[in-house]
Amino acid sequence: MSYSKLECFENYKKWVVTNPERLFQFETAGRFLSYLIAGRIKTSPAISELLYSASNIIIFLNDQIILRSTHHQELDPKTATVVEKCRILFTVLEYLQVFLEITATKIWGSYGKWTAVAIVQLIKFLWRVFMLIQQAGIASSRAIRPLNRKKLRQNQLSESKCNIEGKNIHTFTLKSGRVIRQVNGAPQIHKRNWKLPSSQPPQGHVVNNRKLEGYPLLGEVLYTLKPLCHLIAMSRFGTKSWIPTSIAFVTDIASITLLKSSSLNCEDAKEIRRRQIALLMYLLRSPIYDRFSRTVILQIMTYLRKVPVVGILPQQFLQYMLFWQNVYCYTWD
Repeated sequence: MSYSKLECFENYKKWVVTNPERLFQFETAGRFLSYLIAGRIKTSPAISELLYSASNIIIFLNDQIILRSTHHQELDPKTATVVEKCRILFTVLEYLQVFLEITATKIWGSYGKWTAVAIVQLIKFLWRVFMLIQQAGIASSRAIRPLNRKKLRQNQLSESKCNIEGKNIHTFTLKSGRVIRQVNGAPQIHKRNWKLPSSQPPQGHVVNNRKLEGYPLLGEVLYTLKPLCHLIAMSRFGTKSWIPTSIAFVTDIASITLLKSSSLNCEDAKEIRRRQIALLMYLLRSPIYDRFSRTVILQIMTYLRKVPVVGILPQQFLQYMLFWQNVYCYTWD
């Protein structure tokens, strides 16, 4: 029986690698189904989140299969490090956290919800502290980022073409790491694309190892502490109080300012920009949303209802906002 399951999984891995277009269609259909059933049935929030989480985990699994089928990362499960295994588990937890919160709320009510949220945030806090100790640099929004399959495919085609034509022997590498092609290694002028095979790992799986110290380290520590500080403040002052929101906002601003006090590499700069854009989420968080943003959003949605074709969407958006506002992992994570 176990052999049969193993054989089926091996066949599935081969199918994933050899049918990327059809795989993308199935993955898109799975996500669309979770959006489609939202609000259609009584238990739709839990079911739609289960489908959405499951589709994300399946996509993540397929990414790992595709990545390990290339020469960029051929990892034997027996030799995989503890950190790599923890990255996988942590990524799965991030995909499941909303479903866990909704399920805990349905089963145990408000107490179960906040217990589940506290446990998830504590695990994430311990993980980020561990990565700081390991000098992993600025934490990204995902422990393992989604694989850029298109870029990976382009790199594979470029490298295979170069290997077939035998042009890879006509290059040399500078001390800086830049690859230079010799003049006699260039193809005919009408076939030139002025590009070399990419020697970088596929985007989305670059591990940031820039060591943090001084003010940037303090900024990342503040960012790591923010979720727990916010939860503690909410338990003390309530979910509608300005104090937890103010603490979180000031911590975010201080963290970003400290992180930007030194030079940033490309990956760090992208993460800082993402955190800056994420500050707009405060407009959708209580009590700012309840007292200010909600009125503006209602006025905009009321106006959009009069627009042909898109008039149905504002109503669906407002209905979902009522549910979205009550999910901590949506509004604060």
